Amino acid sequence: MGTRAKVRLETKDEHVCSTYFHMDGHVKNWAPELISALSRTTPDNILKNRQLLKFMSNDYERDEWMDYLCTVDISDEHYKITIYGYGKKMLFEGSLDEFAEKYDQIH
Repeated sequence: MGTRAKVRLETKDEHVCSTYFHMDGHVKNWAPELISALSRTTPDNILKNRQLLKFMSNDYERDEWMDYLCTVDISDEHYKITIYGYGKKMLFEGSLDEFAEKYDQIH
């Protein structure tokens, strides 16, 4: 079994959508793409983008079994990103800019 991760978008503690990685779910593998995607849109546009919501709708895997759980609060235009490791240990909490400083491998 690979490293499992879930990226979940929320607004005001309400689930919007999520996507699940069942292999190679280490933060370094998906963080640059998430940073790039979020930096090119706004929370309002995310909520209007039905294709993205449909793509990220597979929330069938329980959070407590994830090696990494990333929540993105889109109720603020700066986004609030929180990453938990196995056992709900908080590994990161901050804005998109702070997340990019720590995890963006593209720039």
